[in-house]
Amino acid sequence: MPSDLPMSPMRALTFAVAIVTAGALPPGSAAHAMGRAFPDTVRGVVFDSLSRRPLAGATVMIEPTGQSVTTDDLGRFVAIANEKITRLTAFHAVLDRTGIGSLTTVLGPELNPRVTIATPSATVAWERLCPGIPRPVGREGVVFGTARASDGTTRIARARIRITWDKGPADRTTGIRQFEVRTDTIGTYYACGVPAEETAYIVGYSSDYASGNVAIAGDSLPLRKLDLTFGKLKDAASGTFATTTTVTGFVRDERRRGIAEASVDIDGLEVGAKTDAAGRFRIANVPTGSRMVLARAVGYTPTAQPVDVLERNTEEVQLELTRSILLPNVTVTERLDVPVLRAEFDERKRIGFGAFLDSAAVARKTNVRNIFEGIPSLEVTGRDQTGFRLFTPQLSMQGGACAANVFLDGRKSDTFELHAFPKDWIVGVEVYVRQPNAPAKYRPMTNACGVVLVWTRQAFMK
Repeated sequence: MPSDLPMSPMRALTFAVAIVTAGALPPGSAAHAMGRAFPDTVRGVVFDSLSRRPLAGATVMIEPTGQSVTTDDLGRFVAIANEKITRLTAFHAVLDRTGIGSLTTVLGPELNPRVTIATPSATVAWERLCPGIPRPVGREGVVFGTARASDGTTRIARARIRITWDKGPADRTTGIRQFEVRTDTIGTYYACGVPAEETAYIVGYSSDYASGNVAIAGDSLPLRKLDLTFGKLKDAASGTFATTTTVTGFVRDERRRGIAEASVDIDGLEVGAKTDAAGRFRIANVPTGSRMVLARAVGYTPTAQPVDVLERNTEEVQLELTRSILLPNVTVTERLDVPVLRAEFDERKRIGFGAFLDSAAVARKTNVRNIFEGIPSLEVTGRDQTGFRLFTPQLSMQGGACAANVFLDGRKSDTFELHAFPKDWIVGVEVYVRQPNAPAKYRPMTNACGVVLVWTRQAFMK
């Protein structure tokens, strides 16, 4: 997959409207022969060619009257007006999800036409968004959007956009689940070749700006739109952001009632917050840019969603948690993401892209330093338990070694924290000497060094 795609600013606008009209009454018909204004009736269908099915519940706006009608279960509608209908515009959640937004058709002079308002097919969308790029089997999806600075207006040109995913086919050229594209001169990007039904992780960066690592959920549709907000960097080498702000919001249940004592964490921060009695939270010093917000509470299913943290006027974040389904007579304690963390660890171990040590393997080691010794391509320096460091090969033309990216229970850490850590607390270790093989959410933006994930008993059992 080439890293620099030829891009036209009109690509997204061009593909967003695909209309087919048919069945209109001819100009010489009785309706035209009357020579005076008659009510106009337009019958039609709104059709999603991407999923090859009609769009039920679509809103069709009628111009010039401003009236609207809703399509039935078969995508059909009847638009009636006391004057000539000149334009129809269709809106639907599917159109928003794919980034199309709306579908518009301008009608000719004929009265009482029949129309089909349709999205482009997946093949046509690919040809228009990804000209000249072969469509890889299993990776027919396209993610596209714009990159803006956290001031809310400045577009970021020629920034790198890195797309990664944990499941599905890898890139045939590189053998990894990752590739990069660049934004064009007006900050638009097109990532062609993302597995449509898999969750993808998108991060943007340049010499002066960067976003967080944002997840976009898998979808049955091949088009997904994700706009990114970039924060201004104070120090590109360390990834330090020049501007921070305060993020506020609410955590509520399905009935819109506030959830007290819910935990809220934001990507890029070591410390999160707890909600008050009304479900409200406030987190200060959040780096600007697109971020992921995670909310958890006892008895509820955790939820995560992206948020754009702007330099000013960041909207309040609204998070909704769904109550977990419980068996009768079962007491719930704080065991929120334990099964999830353990299941993810077991699944990655089964796939086998890295080196894994479970609790039994860790128990056979003499100390924390000894846990990492003997893992191929992982260099352990230092002579004792309190002075070791971990290095992986530098994947570049210069070669050499670079300090591994260490994560402890999913948060960014380092070997200095591990120096004072009791070995008996550790129940799982993952080592990815090639960063692209690591889980997408743990791949840092600032370097290409390997990744080491350390899991404690508390994380797997709390």
